[in-house]
Amino acid sequence: MIPSNSIRVQLAEFLNPYVVRSPLRLFEIADQSICPPVIRRCCQNILASEWSHRLPFIQQRSPAELAAAVILEALDDFADPDESGLTVVDFCSGSGGPVPIIEKIVNRRRKERRMSPVSFLMTDLNPHVGAWEIASAKSRHLSFVPEAVDATHPPSSVISASASPEDLLSNAGPKRRVFRLYCLCFHHFSDPMARQVLASTLDTADGFAILELQDRRLASFVLMLLDFFFIFLMTPIWFGASPMHLLFTYIFPVIPFIMAFDGVVSSLRTRTFCEVVQLIDGIQGDCKTEKAVSKVSLLDQVGKVDRLGWEFRGGREVHTWPLGYFNYIVGRRKSKRSQL
Repeated sequence: MIPSNSIRVQLAEFLNPYVVRSPLRLFEIADQSICPPVIRRCCQNILASEWSHRLPFIQQRSPAELAAAVILEALDDFADPDESGLTVVDFCSGSGGPVPIIEKIVNRRRKERRMSPVSFLMTDLNPHVGAWEIASAKSRHLSFVPEAVDATHPPSSVISASASPEDLLSNAGPKRRVFRLYCLCFHHFSDPMARQVLASTLDTADGFAILELQDRRLASFVLMLLDFFFIFLMTPIWFGASPMHLLFTYIFPVIPFIMAFDGVVSSLRTRTFCEVVQLIDGIQGDCKTEKAVSKVSLLDQVGKVDRLGWEFRGGREVHTWPLGYFNYIVGRRKSKRSQL
């Protein structure tokens, strides 16, 4: 663990300070009902492409590859991972985002290690069935729930340790383990909702991962603003055959504006590892948050703590040099859960 007064931490604080000390609950344009669906889909397409592509020189790996590495390491922490089915349930999947790519990477590497495949299940409060059908058709280990799924109170058919394959709409067998995934979405929840999501997760899951590509530090805001110009550059390469992308990028630059604006708001909303642990403490009314603070180090994002029979770990690494940081929080149940 890096001491809080170390030279490295002090230098990081100086070069990349917090823009705001606490998360701000502002609105994102693409989340609003007034945002036309075609614009929202274009924004989701861009996010998926930014997750899946590796940019030469400034990215050693794509963000999706970084996410897959975190998930693989988290799944390795399960004792006897092949003794029962293992399902990664992604909440707030949107149009699919990076999940189909992550699934391919995770299962390809597990196959190389002669391990059984992991099922991935996409869910959302507003299901994107059309996009999910296309993605699921490309992999027998990727499926989806066509009905609305609320992350604060998901149906037992999604999270049960003993649900049937028919209930799951996937190839996951009975007595499975559930690993919840919150991919670039946890910052969308208000504190009361986030606490409900965490309470539900700790009660019904065997593990989880919260993945974010932004934070409240200065470098993140600079990167989000640069995304406005980046979209002008990459749209012909990624979406040259899409009239909607071209129209709303070059004739009416709505997409670059929304992506930059929502990116800044996402940064303002994102919680640190320490702040997520504080939410967990609040589930049972434990306000002694100094226990978590004392074990958190670099930029409040790197550390390990135990709570409520779980182990929580926060990590951070560069995804786009020198401004973009991939922040993740992984939780692992330390004892087997009872079947629902």
